[in-house]
Amino acid sequence: MGHSRAQKQANHDRILAAAVDLLRCRGLEHTGIAEVMRAAGLTHGGFYSHFERREAMLEQALADAFAADEDRLMKAVRKSGKQQRVAMIEAYLSPRHRDDPAHGCTAAALAGDVARSDEGVRRIFTAQLERYRDQIAGLIPTEPEAAKSHALFGIAAMIGALLLSRAVDDEALSDDILDSARHHLTERM
Repeated sequence: MGHSRAQKQANHDRILAAAVDLLRCRGLEHTGIAEVMRAAGLTHGGFYSHFERREAMLEQALADAFAADEDRLMKAVRKSGKQQRVAMIEAYLSPRHRDDPAHGCTAAALAGDVARSDEGVRRIFTAQLERYRDQIAGLIPTEPEAAKSHALFGIAAMIGALLLSRAVDDEALSDDILDSARHHLTERM
């Protein structure tokens, strides 16, 4: 007995949602077909009616994760009522973001894995990083090339600060890392 087109799409969406959550929490190498299908509440055998290979699922999940990241960050920025650049930095470098990696920045969760990944995943990651650079550069009131340079520095500093704040086992130090990065970036970028 076959599935309806709507049911197949719903299952496809569940697979991708499960893959996104697992990617952020466990990384690329530890997000396997069996784990994704189990998290989606589906059988392992059904995977291949949705994707030809694991890498195709990971690439689509990565693209979906980045789209969700952008949407979530822009919602936070719109709610804040502050200057967009400042609101973005404050939302990113917040204890709330630090404490919720499953719904946090995909770039921070996967940068180390992506560096050792296949060409398709690296291409998606690179395109998204360039997109972030261009979006942030558009918020910096200076010449375009200088704005791009400032934006890349800001991205690197934000991701680095987020990673360090998650890595330390001292909550006060973790908060200090976020506060320091937030202060320097909002004052100088």
